[in-house]
Amino acid sequence: MFPVFAEVPAYPLVFVVFWGAAVFFGLVMARHLRVFAAAQASGPNPLADIPARTLGLIRYAFIQVKMFKDPRAGIMHFGIFWGFVLLTIGTADIVTGGIIQTILSLPFDGLIWAAISAMQNVVAVITLAFIVWAFERRLISKPARLTYNWDALTILLMIGGVVGTELLAQAFEFAAYGDKPGAFIAALLAIPLRNLDPGWLQAIFAILWWAHIAIVAAFLCFLPFSKHLHVATAFPNIYFRKLAPRGELPAMDLEAEDATFGVRTLADLGWKDMLDGFTCTECGRCQQACPAWNTGKPLNPKHFIMGIREMSVEAEHGLPLIPNSAIVRDTYGLDDTIKAATMAKPIVDDAIPFDAVWDCVTCGACVEACPVLIEHVDKIIGLRRNLVLEDSRFPAELNGAFRNMEGVGNPWGQPPASRLDWTKGLSFEVPIVADVAAAGKLGELDVLYWVGCAAAFDERNRKVARAFATCLDAAGLNFAVLGQEESCTGDPARRMGNDYVYQMLASANVDTLNRYRMGEKTIVTACPHCFNSIGNEYGQLGGNFRVIHHSAFLRELLADGRLRVIDDGAAPRKSVTLHDSCYMARYNNVVAEPRDVLGAVPGLDLVEMDKNGKNTFCCGAGGGRMWMEETRGTRINAARTDQALSTGASTVATECPFCMTMMKDGLEAAEGNAGGEVRAIDIAELLAESLAPKELAGRQLPVLQ
Repeated sequence: MFPVFAEVPAYPLVFVVFWGAAVFFGLVMARHLRVFAAAQASGPNPLADIPARTLGLIRYAFIQVKMFKDPRAGIMHFGIFWGFVLLTIGTADIVTGGIIQTILSLPFDGLIWAAISAMQNVVAVITLAFIVWAFERRLISKPARLTYNWDALTILLMIGGVVGTELLAQAFEFAAYGDKPGAFIAALLAIPLRNLDPGWLQAIFAILWWAHIAIVAAFLCFLPFSKHLHVATAFPNIYFRKLAPRGELPAMDLEAEDATFGVRTLADLGWKDMLDGFTCTECGRCQQACPAWNTGKPLNPKHFIMGIREMSVEAEHGLPLIPNSAIVRDTYGLDDTIKAATMAKPIVDDAIPFDAVWDCVTCGACVEACPVLIEHVDKIIGLRRNLVLEDSRFPAELNGAFRNMEGVGNPWGQPPASRLDWTKGLSFEVPIVADVAAAGKLGELDVLYWVGCAAAFDERNRKVARAFATCLDAAGLNFAVLGQEESCTGDPARRMGNDYVYQMLASANVDTLNRYRMGEKTIVTACPHCFNSIGNEYGQLGGNFRVIHHSAFLRELLADGRLRVIDDGAAPRKSVTLHDSCYMARYNNVVAEPRDVLGAVPGLDLVEMDKNGKNTFCCGAGGGRMWMEETRGTRINAARTDQALSTGASTVATECPFCMTMMKDGLEAAEGNAGGEVRAIDIAELLAESLAPKELAGRQLPVLQ
């Protein structure tokens, strides 16, 4: 009946063993989905953005580009994954009665199937080598970021067993019954085996063949309960990844009657959030990248996602694999629905400690590192929203920042009347948009300079504002500022979980910008947090603006020849290292621009830190941490300062006012910089110092006062 497997004793039982296991796998997965369905928050639309999602699936799931950020682990995983996939052809042929082999043997006198058999033999050997490598990593090398348990070893043993038994069964089959075309490695292995008794050969072949099927079936039954379920869930998780800008947090409708303020329980999550939990590979890349974890704080993004998975599994307890029908439930009083209490269990202090929620600097290093595109930051902000807006449970020092933003429009608590104090000492006038509008000259405006609170009120960052304004003036641009009409973008409030204050501030800013028709203009800012809020989040409130970071804008001015530097070869050479802002490099893909600006400054030699670009290490000020005390572990800015000093550079260049503050403080406190020789300087300051003098009214004016 099945000529392809005529030598296999009791072959028809394969359908019972394999397909029974497949049905069990499907039922357990369906039980997982019942918990997903209980989630109240909406998830991504499965029918939207199909081309972009498909391309991402190819890039991240099949090519696995993120895995190769760790080349050794990437090669190993790629080899095991694709080896397992390619060898599935043989298993699929077995469990379908040999139909695949029969069909592919018809054309070209069986050449196609012979080629597939040869390929599978080669792949089997390579896969076994990679599995040995994987055991070496888990039993000998033991990278610190991995989670070590029997689950991973069991899965590796199963994969090795599936591959090994298939290859050896084929070798004993050839020794007992003769070679088959293509499988040349099995044929070579069969040569010394032919000296054995034929009865033994047939018996060992049967044992190995059925062992292969038994391990495949066991793998299917074990997988839904294993962290290696990502073998199945990684594909939908990557497909349904977040396509909105990474810096755009989910919108909140504070006026909706059924509004849920943030995330408290499993039920408040979306199904994609739960899918994230079941997709976590426990590889620890997020943990390894997290600045909070690396400086001794309780936040561990890996444990957080694993905690969500554990809570989801706990919610399944007591659910039958096959749910009862409504008639059965009503007739016999059987309640096999999800218990409300399990879905209502708070996530904080279960999946994640309370302190860890507030240790997050929202730098996005965890998201950037994750090979299966899990979103950690949005979930943590969701927890903060609930703690702030419903429980009023947050670090006490945030009260001042919230009160200042709500009362005077900035977290520093400074009066709006002092927003233009930074302009004092400049040799030119900085126009105010209201005056430009009153004069009927808005149409002549080239750019709006969004100063930001730090540059307006912090004395060190005021120097950056003066330097950047000097560059704008030197380029001959018609620019203006909002002055007292500018207020905090609301970024700190939103990242600290207070969406009420954020929406109050952001809505007012949107109204102001729209009133002056700034949607038709370019907005430039030196603050990555302002840049991200205006460019990525104000659209939720009706504000659609073209905003550009000062690093990119300065690069444009240099490229267009509107800014000229003095390069007479006399400038002494000095080394500089660039601290990349998380909200520019990771959130908004601005990496080359600040380096191009530094490259235009004569005498500068750029020395990169090990953690640079999208792999940058946070300064410690993001996520509202600028206004929180750092009492756990070592200071994040101290760790980043040590990384900067290790380069031997004489200057640390920054591109963010928060980073400027943290790096300045870190350098002043660092033992390795006792003389204060290494300083933090913004890229605009470095450029302004090297600009050619500007001709004005027949006299030379210095560029920077």
